[in-house]
Amino acid sequence: MAVVWKKLAYEDDVITKALLTAKGDIIYASAAGTPAVLAIGTYDSNVRVATDVPVCYAIGAPTAHTLNSHTAADGTVDFNLQQAGDMVFKTVANEAALPIADIDVGEPCWCTGELTLHICTSAS
Repeated sequence: MAVVWKKLAYEDDVITKALLTAKGDIIYASAAGTPAVLAIGTYDSNVRVATDVPVCYAIGAPTAHTLNSHTAADGTVDFNLQQAGDMVFKTVANEAALPIADIDVGEPCWCTGELTLHICTSAS
């Protein structure tokens, strides 16, 4: 059998189990070489860093947002057979102002002068 040596650590040099007082406690460094404990939060809590230390905070209700607060869709948007309400098409003053650049086949455009709806059928 081989000889095995293990270094013993002194209590002052290690983080002891006594630092943990509840299930779910998290050990972090409050300063270099200074262990601290973040007590587990309540159900539905998240952990985030605030001023260099972790804190538990409650997950709030979702905030209201608008579709234009997101990046533009880069593919087909499935409405799941639901109506699109309060939709506004690209709008121009009259037929002479219908766009000829940056337009795709199938794109609608409303002419306010004539009150007519137009659909692009060729973009070449």
